[in-house]
Amino acid sequence: MPKYFLHIKDGKEAEIDIEAQNAHDAMNTGLNALSKFACKAFPPPENVAISISDADRKPVGTLEFVFKIDYAPGVRI
Repeated sequence: MPKYFLHIKDGKEAEIDIEAQNAHDAMNTGLNALSKFACKAFPPPENVAISISDADRKPVGTLEFVFKIDYAPGVRI
């Protein structure tokens, strides 16, 4: 199976290599990792991102999770 790299940033950085059938499967693996991380550390740190690249280090895509709350203008808190 082809090799892909998941570069994870959440204030710290880590990289792991995975085997996936194709780029779509690699992105799904990244999405699953991001979802598990967000569930374990809720609310998650700001700007959590996983960048996926192929075995030649060519970018495949990026997954990001942002937890954001905005109050409407004029709402008293």
